[in-house]
This record gives sequence, structure tokens and C-alpha cells, in this order.
Amino acid sequence: MDRVSYVRCFLFVAVLAVFSAGCFGGYNELGLPLFSLKVKAVGPKNAPLVGAVVSCSNGESVTVDSTGVSTLNFSDVGPYYISVRYQDNLVASYNVSMPSDGGKTLTANYIPAAASGSGIPAEGGNYFSMMGARLYPLLFQYAFNAYGYSIDLGKYRAGQYTEWQISTDGKDEFVTRKAYLTKLPNGEEWWQVSFQTKADSMLMEVLFSDKLQSIRRLRAKFGNESPKEVPVTEGWYNSPMQLTPESVEGAIVRKNVSVTVPAGTFTCDQLEFGLMQGFTLRLWKTRDVPGKVVKYEMVGNNHKAIYLAEMTGYGDGARTQLGSY
Repeated sequence: MDRVSYVRCFLFVAVLAVFSAGCFGGYNELGLPLFSLKVKAVGPKNAPLVGAVVSCSNGESVTVDSTGVSTLNFSDVGPYYISVRYQDNLVASYNVSMPSDGGKTLTANYIPAAASGSGIPAEGGNYFSMMGARLYPLLFQYAFNAYGYSIDLGKYRAGQYTEWQISTDGKDEFVTRKAYLTKLPNGEEWWQVSFQTKADSMLMEVLFSDKLQSIRRLRAKFGNESPKEVPVTEGWYNSPMQLTPESVEGAIVRKNVSVTVPAGTFTCDQLEFGLMQGFTLRLWKTRDVPGKVVKYEMVGNNHKAIYLAEMTGYGDGARTQLGSY
């Protein structure tokens, strides 16, 4: 699988953000923006990433200027999703809210694999170790949200984990595992997230602030390498938006349906959300597993799944494997 396929798999919602362009207005009824923010796209040595495209769920899609900067305008209060692409690569993604994020400058850093001097990895090479630095924020976006919204409709207890098979366009891409390890006295939480492909693997242990609002610390292990501390900066991660109980209840289209996934057969409620014209997010919710979701998918007008996640396992007893605490 090539680099473009990896990036597409790890954060499918960024592609969908591009699909949504034109579905929503970027200005109010008077044609005037109420809020704005800047996105700065840079490459190695902080050089402007000329040609990078910044897309937003309000319908705007703009190319950065010669300094690597673009301005997005917003007509209404509320949450928005932003993605940054350079050539075929997804560079960064953000969940923002207006007016609280108005006036900010978001910096998207692009680090090509060849920047390390080792070029494109050979077949079976450690792809994650080369691409991980710029994929971390995208991986966390993937693991904890779908199109900016939390994919967990229930809580995990300490030690609980879930495992998932991820497919795009009908092809199995990778497996992932997410586990809630422990809560510290100050409210911060350690989580464990892993990704496995046919040729490579990555294991991360992440310290989140209270209610998973930001990342405070990160340790990672690529393949058979030793665990390493990864530098973390402020604003590196945008937490998913939480659905209200009323929204969850209102999205139920079928109750007590039998759903079979690799992890077993469950009695579920089927939920459907219309995120944009022509695209529907479906989730199957049950009380029997951590997080309460056993399957979710994004489908288009042809009713085929563009993206599918099915639970392959769940349980208790997850512990740190990287000596993080």
C-alpha cells in the first residue's frame, strides 16, 4: 500500500470534508463574514508550502499564498472541520469552533518521508517510523472521531479495550486497537492506541488532559524498535465534539436490530446522521461493549460504504506496554 493510501485510511473524514465543499454557505445573509482565522502551511525548515489547499466544512476551499498562509471566513457560530492537503498528502486536520477560535493561526507542518534522507520505504519497510511525525495528529483524529464527532457513545472503564477492522471502498486496510488504561489523580487519562497493517505496526500511549481535551504526553513504538518519547506541543490535537443525548435519540431509525460483526452478534439501535448532501454516517449502538458502538460506516448516494469500521474484539485487562506510568 502506498503513502497516499495510508493517509486516506487514517483520516477518511478529511476527504469527506473536501466532498462537502459547496454544501454550506460561508457568509451570512448580508454576504459578510463574522469571524475568521488563518492557516499557515509549512514544509521542511518552515518553508512556505506553496500550493497547499485548505478546505473547510463551511464550503470554503482556498490555496495558500506565497507565504504559505490562507484565511478562512465564517458566517455563523458553531463547530467547523478544516483539512490541509499538499499534492496527494493530507497534512493536517482541525476541529474548530466559532467564535472561540476566531483570530487564531493554525500551523500545519508537512514532513515528507524523503526528508529524513532515506527516501520511500522499501516493501516491508517501517513506513510508520518515517511518516509517524506528521501522522500522529491525524491518527488521533481518526481513533476518536468521525467527521469531527465522537464515535464513542458510552464510556470505557479503566482496562477496557476495543479492536477494529477498517475498510475503505470495500478493501481491508488495517486493524486498530484502542484502550483506556488509567486515570491520574489530576484527572488526566492514559490511553493506548495501535495500528497494524500487513507490513508494519505502531503502538502509542497517550496522556490526555481531563475529558480528552488535549494531549499532554506521548510515547510510541514503531515495529520492533524501542519505545520513544515523542515531543508534544500545545494545540496538537483537537478533541471530538460530543453529541447531545437528544441528538443520539433523535438519530435512531431502527431499534433492537441484530447486527453481526467479527466480535459477535449484538442487539443494537441503528443511528443515521446526515453530515452533508449525499453522505450518511450510520452507527450501530449497543449497551454490551465499551463505547457502546460495534459498527459504523459512511455511505454515499449509491448506498455503498465508502468507509467501514467493524469491531473485531473487546475486553478488559489492558495495561501499559511502554512503561508510560
